[in-house]
This record gives sequence, C-alpha cells and structure tokens, in this order.
Amino acid sequence: MALKTLTLVSQIDNLSDARYCAGMGVDILSFVLTEGQPGYIAADAINDIAGWVAGVQIAGEFYESPAEEINELADTCNLSQALLTSTYLTDELSSIKIPVIQQLTINKDTIEEEFIRYLEVYQNHVSLFLIVSDDFTSLDETIIPFLKDVASQFPVILGFGLNKDNVLYVLDEVNPKGIALRGGKEIKPGLKSFDALADVLELLEE
Repeated sequence: MALKTLTLVSQIDNLSDARYCAGMGVDILSFVLTEGQPGYIAADAINDIAGWVAGVQIAGEFYESPAEEINELADTCNLSQALLTSTYLTDELSSIKIPVIQQLTINKDTIEEEFIRYLEVYQNHVSLFLIVSDDFTSLDETIIPFLKDVASQFPVILGFGLNKDNVLYVLDEVNPKGIALRGGKEIKPGLKSFDALADVLELLEE
C-alpha cells in the first residue's frame, strides 16, 4: 500500500501504533530516544517493535543529544534517520552518520526572508526540514502562501495544522515533500484508538 505523499509518524511508543502505521503505508516511524523527554522509549524496546514491522524506515528523535550519542544509538537501533528537534552547528551535523531531518518551528513573528536564509545555510547538511508551529493551530490563507514558497525551494515536511478536512487541499496548494503526524498513547496494552491517525491516513491511500 502506498500513500499520496511521504508520511512520517513521530513519537511512536507502542507496538499498536507501529504495526498500524506500517500496514497503512507510512514511510517513517520515529521514536524519542532522549531520556527524560515525553514519549521516551528505550533502545531495546525500539528493536523489539521494529522486529514486528516491515517496509518502514526507523528514525530516532533527539533533543540536544550530542552527535556521538546519536551515532551510537543509530547503530544500536539500526536507525535510518535522525530527527533533530533542536538546532545543531553545521559541523556537528556533518559528524552525524545517518541522514538528518531538522525540525524547525515557525510562529507569527517568523520573517520569511530570514527563515529562507537559515534553510539555505543548512540545506546541504540535512535530508528534510520538518516544520512545526506552536502559534498556528490550523493551515489557512494566512500561512499557506509562506509554506508554499518555502516548499517550492526546500524539501519540507509539514507537521502542524493537518486534519481530515484540509490535508488533501494543503497537499495540492503547498506541495510539500511530505507530512508528519503524531502517534498516541495506548488506552491499555494492546488497546488503541486510531481515529485521529486513520482520518488522515485513509484519505492519503492511493
């Protein structure tokens, strides 16, 4: 099964989410590997989960972790990519041995010209830019032109404001490289509601 666009699901912390997403054709499953962060899951648990899924890339989410630690966990968990939620220097990025997805946050004060200059500096050091926001809870005409301009120049994944009512429209208008969704907690082991994920993923089925 293939989806209409590259799809990443972050903060996976249970087998139910992982198997469901893999079955739906999600491209990248991402796990929090920085201890103390919400959703953290130990390396051995990731390996156990990865053994039950196929056809997906496994990424690690890191919060200010040193490059040496990222590389060590990349080997331990057989990671395909590293999702960095904080900003690193370009020489630090060059020392990370797996492709990097750089998360960037935009807000209502973001200046497009400055944001694009930042992307230009980092574009040769990362594989994808994941754009998130704390200010914008929806995607409308106040932000779509900005995102469209950025996505026309850089490999962008959108990670905010998406829902079943707008995801296809946003894909057509913005034309990003892909989108990012978020996993959720199990109600209890083995019992999980997939409503939020399913609403979007089912629309993306080819």
